[in-house]
Amino acid sequence: MWSPDVKKFYDDRDGDNFKRSDCKGNRKALYVGINYIGGKSPLKGCINDVHNISQLIAKRFGFTSAVILTDDQADEKKKPTYDNIINAMKWLVQDAKAGDSLFFHFSGHGGTTRDKDGDELDGFDESILPCDYLTNGQIVDDVIRENLVEPLPQGCRLTAIFDSCHSGTIMDLPYTYQYGENVQVVENDVRREVFKKTNEVVNSLIEGNPTKIRNSLSGIFNGSLRQVAKRGTDKEVVQKRQRTGEVIQLSGCKDNQTSADAKIGNVSTGAMSYAIITLLSQDKEYTYNELITGVRDVMREKKFTQIPQISTSRPINMNETFSI
Repeated sequence: MWSPDVKKFYDDRDGDNFKRSDCKGNRKALYVGINYIGGKSPLKGCINDVHNISQLIAKRFGFTSAVILTDDQADEKKKPTYDNIINAMKWLVQDAKAGDSLFFHFSGHGGTTRDKDGDELDGFDESILPCDYLTNGQIVDDVIRENLVEPLPQGCRLTAIFDSCHSGTIMDLPYTYQYGENVQVVENDVRREVFKKTNEVVNSLIEGNPTKIRNSLSGIFNGSLRQVAKRGTDKEVVQKRQRTGEVIQLSGCKDNQTSADAKIGNVSTGAMSYAIITLLSQDKEYTYNELITGVRDVMREKKFTQIPQISTSRPINMNETFSI
């Protein structure tokens, strides 16, 4: 299911003809850091992450138009409540056009909640938790996609970093690149179909219904999985995806993992934010391959077991230079 041949995956999906932003237009950024001050499950490094990432992105990449939401601010409009985060997301993508470059960073609690529309592999939506999640709820992946991904025009780039638990596919993008011992890529439609069919087999076995068992097993071996796999290279599917905005999501862990809130050098920080800052603070350029492997190497050095991922709206040439 996971393909180690990322170049062939890219070529098979006509990767060169997905429009990139030249990043010469407007630059806007949104930073959200939540320590859950006074709550039952406080974090220590998330506000530090936002301050450090925002300063780095402004200095190195010129993002001076920014909104920062943290729960240590006195101004109620600048607290990372559910409504304030959604409104800030809408501000970020408002009037976006080809050539623009947008940046989003979230450091805080990530969670899961029961999936209501049947589009998740494991039956759960991934989510981020605003500071008022106990009263106003979690912000689930479908809502994040609705507000950050779907409004983007072709040729506009959004780079998003999630330093939170269960964040691997939190933007529901079509492609995921994961680094374990090497970089592998998967088309998320295929993963969903495999999960759906294996789940049907398990449920039929639990029920003990011979007809359902026979039908569910037939569903695995009737060629439908191969058809789903081929769909990713179908010309119409590829062309539809080529008409969307360009989204690059970097997450600190897989959907079934947690992301560490740690103290490094007497400074509280999130593992993903620390790794990104460590790399981007250096005076050098990175390919996407070098970036994701570099993040993994930094995490290994600090004894973090979580596996970072890149999820994207387009196939990536992993030797392409990372830019925002």
